[in-house]
Amino acid sequence: MKMMKKIVTGFATASAMMLGAATLPLIAPNFAISQAVAADAKTLTDQAKSSGAVGERADGYLGVVSSASSELQAAVDEINIRRKAVYARLAQQQNVSISVVAALSGEKLIGKAPSGQKIMSSSGSWTTK
Repeated sequence: MKMMKKIVTGFATASAMMLGAATLPLIAPNFAISQAVAADAKTLTDQAKSSGAVGERADGYLGVVSSASSELQAAVDEINIRRKAVYARLAQQQNVSISVVAALSGEKLIGKAPSGQKIMSSSGSWTTK
């Protein structure tokens, strides 16, 4: 139970980073470019979430509900890469698997999703929250 509390506490910090507009860049030399790409990806995916084209999955990652433009797919991929990096760091700190951290994150992200947005259950079906 103690370890689970640490994971959840660590996730709260990480999710604030992931969901905030100012995400940390993965490549230091390209700080400004990386920050701009992350902000653009977040803006595009936020709009897609509102329209129902993208939703939160139970595994902690974003998913495309129906077909997506290459730009939208790239934005979803960018967000998922950043999420996986955060999950990996937390998993290593807590000595658990990435999938455990990702699943806990998915649960939290789905819980925070506003009504009307698409969410994917652990069974793999899309529903509107």
